[in-house]
Amino acid sequence: MLYAKIVVGLPVSGPFDYIVPEALVKILKPGSRVWISFGTRRIVGYVVALAKNSRIENLKPILELIDKRPLLDKKFILLARKLAEYYCCSWGELIETALPEGIRKGKNIG
Repeated sequence: MLYAKIVVGLPVSGPFDYIVPEALVKILKPGSRVWISFGTRRIVGYVVALAKNSRIENLKPILELIDKRPLLDKKFILLARKLAEYYCCSWGELIETALPEGIRKGKNIG
């Protein structure tokens, strides 16, 4: 089984682990935007890493892949993490600050 480490644009520490559905195992990459269930809401999440195991039990699956190709590259993901630490905000908030509003809201860009 494959797991995704996902950050969200909320003031919460992450990343959070989600199950990668079989249909997405071969196409999901770090930098992808996905729809996830977060609490009682459906929100956009950003995959920052993939892992073959997780210490967390009862994980939720990713609901849907938004774009065919990853939106963020590895350098951007690493820079966003360092800037989030520097500015004392969540990793997901920093990523969303750098993106246009339509992309933050889950608009498909192809």
